[in-house]
Amino acid sequence: MFLRSALALVGVVILISASTFSQGEPKTSLGGYGELHYNEPDGHRRGMLDFHRFVLYLGHNFNEKLAFRSELEIEHTLIEAGNPDGGELSIEQAFLDYQINRSFGIRAGIILPPVGLINTYHEPPTFNGVERPSVDRVIIPTTWRESGAGLYGNLVEGLNYQLYVVAGFRADGFSGSNGLRNGRQRAFESNPANPSFTGRLDYSPCLGLFLGGSFFVGNSSADLDSIGDAMVSLWSGDVRYSVDGFALRAVGAIGTIGDADKINAQFNAAVADRIYGYYVEGSYNVLPLLCPDSEEELNFFGRYEKYNTQAATTGFEPFKQYNRSDIVFGLTYKPTFNTAFKFDYTFMNNELNSGSFKNTRQLNLGIGYYFF
Repeated sequence: MFLRSALALVGVVILISASTFSQGEPKTSLGGYGELHYNEPDGHRRGMLDFHRFVLYLGHNFNEKLAFRSELEIEHTLIEAGNPDGGELSIEQAFLDYQINRSFGIRAGIILPPVGLINTYHEPPTFNGVERPSVDRVIIPTTWRESGAGLYGNLVEGLNYQLYVVAGFRADGFSGSNGLRNGRQRAFESNPANPSFTGRLDYSPCLGLFLGGSFFVGNSSADLDSIGDAMVSLWSGDVRYSVDGFALRAVGAIGTIGDADKINAQFNAAVADRIYGYYVEGSYNVLPLLCPDSEEELNFFGRYEKYNTQAATTGFEPFKQYNRSDIVFGLTYKPTFNTAFKFDYTFMNNELNSGSFKNTRQLNLGIGYYFF
């Protein structure tokens, strides 16, 4: 009911504000991004080549205030009927964007909850490492899309906000190993029983420094009374700083799952009451030392990640294999700002370090691009 009311309110605002339109020239734009990966696990002579993502971007400006934005994604290149291990074709974003003025805009459709950094800005040349950081996949379930609507804008110079009402998680998809990830409804016949709130503030107090805070809060019971409200909260903070070829990035996230004991009893799962993760990454562009006039980049980087999808549990002892950490070293060569050739070596560790959960390593190579 609340979600329907919120969407109705957005519609009313659009109608009221329609008279303020100043007509602009309609324009359609095409773009996209993609990435090819080679992953070679420790102990294997040969790894695997995979064109992981091929994404087409289609946008249209109806006038200077109203626009449509969309992304259509193919994962793993091949979609074959009856093959559960094949690729996936999905709409990653599709929304109408109505910017009334710099301080106030309205967005409605399939949107990305703006939690963390990678979920919103996930084009391959925008981050180091062939694979996305584990915290941004396991704790923050990137890429994460839901149906919804909300507001965005610029409050004062350097301070931007986003605030949306979206469809919530479904608790029957939660797990001990992947936390919230498989509870995403992904805008596919979403159950609107648990409208949730998500938002973000971005602040840049000076040149080269960016601070961000984001959240997601809502129930996940999907009308199943036996598991209570199953309230989910996910909070994240991030900082980015760059100066003279050096760049620092840090992200932290903590989540809680209410009624986890009831969820586990209902679905025979091992869902935790609390999950968390963080990473710190530093990089340095060494190319100016070799070619002072070059506009290309060669970034050496290192990243440490810590993430635990069973940080606190009720009714059972946490599984040690889900208390994990990664150490990643590598380089990213960028001949242009929107293309990247990547290499990294990743050490993947867990507290158990036994049996099929032994600590391991992986060599990763990749290319990535985007254009708009």
